[in-house]
Amino acid sequence: MADMIGLLVETRPPARKRRRVVISCFECHRRKQKCDRELPCGNCVARNREASCAYEASAPTSKTLKENGVAAGGAPGDRSRPTESPPRAHATGDGPARRGSGDDPTLSSMAAALGYSQTRPSTLSLLRTIETADQQPGGGGASSRYRGADSSAAGELAPIREKYKGLVRQLPAKTYIDRLVSMYFEDLHHQYNFVDQDTFFEQLDEWNRLPFTLLSSPEGLRPAMRFFPALLFQILATALLLLPPGTPDPVFDSLKYAGGMTFENLATDYSDSGAAIVNLFGKNALDEVTVQAQFIRALFQKYTARVIECWHGIAAAIRDAQELGMHRDSLDPKPEDSSVESILKNQWRILHRRKMYMMLVSWDINMAVFLGRPGSVVWAHGLPSLPVDAPTPLDCAKTPIESRDQAVDPPTLITRQLFLFKIGEALRYVLDLEPDGSHPKDFSKVDHVHQLMEALRDDTPAAFRLANPDRRWDEHPACAGWIHQSRLYLEQLHYFGIMALHRPYIFHRRASRVAALRAAVNMLGIQRQTFDGLPLIQWRGFHLFFGSFDAVVVIASIFILFPHESPELRDSAVRRFHWTIAKFEAIREHNSVARAAQGVLTAIRSRFIKAIGSGTPGPSPDTEAGAADQTTPDSGRLDPAAGGGSSSSSGLSTNDVSLGISPSAGSSAAEPWGAAGWSLPEASLASLAPMYPTSDLLFNDLMVKQGEADLANCTLDAIGAQQMAGDGFGMTCQFDGDFAADNTFWQFLNHFNPEFTS
Repeated sequence: MADMIGLLVETRPPARKRRRVVISCFECHRRKQKCDRELPCGNCVARNREASCAYEASAPTSKTLKENGVAAGGAPGDRSRPTESPPRAHATGDGPARRGSGDDPTLSSMAAALGYSQTRPSTLSLLRTIETADQQPGGGGASSRYRGADSSAAGELAPIREKYKGLVRQLPAKTYIDRLVSMYFEDLHHQYNFVDQDTFFEQLDEWNRLPFTLLSSPEGLRPAMRFFPALLFQILATALLLLPPGTPDPVFDSLKYAGGMTFENLATDYSDSGAAIVNLFGKNALDEVTVQAQFIRALFQKYTARVIECWHGIAAAIRDAQELGMHRDSLDPKPEDSSVESILKNQWRILHRRKMYMMLVSWDINMAVFLGRPGSVVWAHGLPSLPVDAPTPLDCAKTPIESRDQAVDPPTLITRQLFLFKIGEALRYVLDLEPDGSHPKDFSKVDHVHQLMEALRDDTPAAFRLANPDRRWDEHPACAGWIHQSRLYLEQLHYFGIMALHRPYIFHRRASRVAALRAAVNMLGIQRQTFDGLPLIQWRGFHLFFGSFDAVVVIASIFILFPHESPELRDSAVRRFHWTIAKFEAIREHNSVARAAQGVLTAIRSRFIKAIGSGTPGPSPDTEAGAADQTTPDSGRLDPAAGGGSSSSSGLSTNDVSLGISPSAGSSAAEPWGAAGWSLPEASLASLAPMYPTSDLLFNDLMVKQGEADLANCTLDAIGAQQMAGDGFGMTCQFDGDFAADNTFWQFLNHFNPEFTS
């Protein structure tokens, strides 16, 4: 009997465990919460976890139950009724935007929901790699860029679609687009070369062929096409700034939609529309076109005197570029297939990505030094490989990347950009010296950086030298439009770097005062050559302001506080000081930044004249053209034929604009020093903070007041009249601003009166 019982026990099958279908979403099931079975459910919406809301394949959602006539709160027996599998995500288009059946949505969406990077290793990215190991590799992670559209509910997409279509409708007709795009690439593209011209026109042609119905569902477009109108808006806006203000235009006046509207108003509307398209889809849907659109918008903001917004815009473009993996060689995109054409096109795409990131880094370091603000790129983390200086190909799919032969091939825009990046590397050391303050224990580091900058100037490519340049390519069609201005610009950047290096120490070290003064005088001379012959439509360019305001303040501060130093530099400094202020007066109606600096310049001018004891010294016919030879040992390296000449001696630029500087038939020697004859010891300036004039002007609202009157819009003639009337040391014009410290140069100047200084 016992044997029979044991046999029955051994043959009895094991008890089956009942498995209930989990009808809650994964997040509610994990948190043991009641789920309303919507997609996304109410709990996930409340916790901002819509992207993670997903169900098992056999779990009925509220929508499915309603379609089958079953209430969401039905009997338990109804829940186990077989139903069709609900859609796990809303389809947003073909291709990589549609999830495969074996793709668990939680792994791909949790990275974005929890803020994990898609370009750096993490636990979620490793799980994602294992899960998709049997799938074909994508072209540079294109599928991840559709996450924002994939995980959005249909209700959330509706307003985005309407907003997108409304913004795209603001694009002008194709005739206007073609003309403005042509103006941009002819007059502005060579300055920065951030957009690949061939790729842009291919995208423009593709955009023109898109059917109207696709514009109502932008999530169905590939990312490049989705954001292309944003780039197009920015290019149109920047090109509109080239049109003469206040002059009727028979072609583009019809684009204005209100009376009294200017082309700058219209350009601002276009630029804002492009920015709205970029921000419409969030940071989970990015493309290289978005980086280009943000850079061109920063360029537009720089031209329209919104320098603070430009600084923030460049930082945002850098972050987006890093999100796309431009900062690492290991994150370069992969070719679409194994064909030779695809591989070659991918290599050129990588070159353009590295060129863009190099330009962003160069802009970042230049703006950080110029504005006295921190940079966005951490150089210690390393940078990607630099782009190859290769000639522009006729067909990327048939041309391999080969370095340019310097003996045979003309210089390219990349040649110039690579050297600009080297200058940026030298400027990086200026920022590295800031933590030591204006009283470092050892000035040998400062002198070492100065020597590096001088050595870098000696290594300037022969075609870009200002002294004895290689002129073989001056008339070449690929170089004629930009190579001459590049020589002037690179020389100006060198002097700006020297001035920025020594500027924090001019109140505490005589050697730095001499070096900064010399660099400021030479930089103003280069800017005079740049301004000569410049057409009126380019007067709004930021390069006319870049460095000039800082140089004028440096020259004035040194001669006001130390009037007996550097007598050999005095005449050229006075002449170029007055010419620069006259230039600001001439361009103030076209350049908003110059107009904002007008009040500060007037007060500086009155104090400067009191310090040197003379008015404007007129140059003799042969003095200004060779003034650099009289002032600085190294300025003989300047090329007189590169833009100077006898036109400087008449006070007229080659663009026939009078700057109000009268010629002198006699010597250019200025009058003797002022009667005060003060001598200020360096010890009295020990607590004075380093000055950043442009940063104070733009960030700290630096202005000048006379009593309760704001002198921001006063003219130079008014200040000159005050000076002739005898207003002491300009004490009636007081500097004012939102300064965080009490030891700024401007506050010191408000209380400094040399007539009472022993």
